[in-house]
Amino acid sequence: MKSCLCLFALFFSSALCAADWPQFQGPTRAGISGEKGLNLTRWQVDAPPLAWEKSLSEGFGGAAIAGDEVFLVDRRDDASDVLLCLSLEDGSEKWSYSHEYPGRLPYPGSRGVPLVEDDAVYFIGGFGQVFRIDRKSHQADWIVSIQETYDAEPPKWGWAQSVVKVGEVLVVPAMASETGLIGLDPKTGKELWKTGGFGNSHSNPTVLTLHGVEQVVFVATKREGDLNLGTTISVAPATGEVLWKTDAYFNKIPIPFPTKVTEDLVFLTGGYGDGSCMIRVTRNGGDWKVEKVFDLPQGTQIHPPFVIGDHLYLLANENDNHKGAARKTGGLMCLDFDGNTIWQTGDKPFMGRGNMILVDGHLLIQDGEVGYLRSVKPSPEGYREIAMTDVFGKKEEVDEDIAKQVAAGREVMRMPDFKYWSPMALADGRLVMRGQDQLKCLDLRVTR
Repeated sequence: MKSCLCLFALFFSSALCAADWPQFQGPTRAGISGEKGLNLTRWQVDAPPLAWEKSLSEGFGGAAIAGDEVFLVDRRDDASDVLLCLSLEDGSEKWSYSHEYPGRLPYPGSRGVPLVEDDAVYFIGGFGQVFRIDRKSHQADWIVSIQETYDAEPPKWGWAQSVVKVGEVLVVPAMASETGLIGLDPKTGKELWKTGGFGNSHSNPTVLTLHGVEQVVFVATKREGDLNLGTTISVAPATGEVLWKTDAYFNKIPIPFPTKVTEDLVFLTGGYGDGSCMIRVTRNGGDWKVEKVFDLPQGTQIHPPFVIGDHLYLLANENDNHKGAARKTGGLMCLDFDGNTIWQTGDKPFMGRGNMILVDGHLLIQDGEVGYLRSVKPSPEGYREIAMTDVFGKKEEVDEDIAKQVAAGREVMRMPDFKYWSPMALADGRLVMRGQDQLKCLDLRVTR
């Protein structure tokens, strides 16, 4: 938590407002908001009003917020990637940029979250184009095609990552046979460095400071002959120098990024039945050592966990347990740093593969199946749901279906899954949520 707080303090001194959510996982890149005094508890009698909504093409791309503007990518008609700039106040379109690139990805639609700076917006299209869009001209300053430049094949579901900027370097996964991560010059798109290849991934590079050293950590996997190999790699963001790497964790389709737990503990997790593991990273001068601490059978498929106090909180929901009796093995989990389960909600509630953010001591959880928004007070004492609201209007339909299942004698409820898996964004008391073809903005400010 100390590293997250330090990062947040750094953003206070930036040109962007401290209340902004200018990139994937917000100002600290850890899904943590510094806002206080919002309406997070009184939804039963004072439900947060819907500030605005906007229709989109189906997809998974999440929003970034800078000042009074909301940015997200919409993929339209399997033909073009469209960067939208919307008003935070009313959702009206202020401007857009469109890039034609025909093609259809498995699980169609946009991915990733834009990175917004004072003068530019960066994003990665599903087919591997990296863009810098000028905020004044609304045109591309440069476009780098990962497929063409690095002879890279699209990962299983295309490039789903967001651009990460560290200092004066943009870090982007190329994931080609000969090239893993690349560092680009933000002004020109010119390559500054690249690593050797280490496989594919849908995970995002993340910035961790371990033992006083800022580093970019990334999880990938590759197949060599009959072997499936996992790689977690750490590089120096300025040079691309590999600091350390380990094969301690394997996931066939990595999605969540690594989570710093303590100065030397890093938690790696994912879905598809491959669980999680904790690794210990130590440093002796210039030498780094990595060892596995424990394995855990449960994992979270899409979004990373949170470290709150001396515990980890994760949604242990994935392909392998979202149907039938297996749902009882999922839900929100509270773990200690030794991998012991303190409590787990199972299927009451399950909450699917949606996003969580941490706001003023509350976890805001978007139910990945039906879109409900829950406010949860995290505590090792047990699950404590403070408030819940039906953002996408699915509750009546879901309750009716559950009533029929109860009447039929089903012991484990069968829930619909609308795939509301996009990351949320919170700025100036407005929470922006995506549900495939709908973008909703809730006003969490206290007005009375």
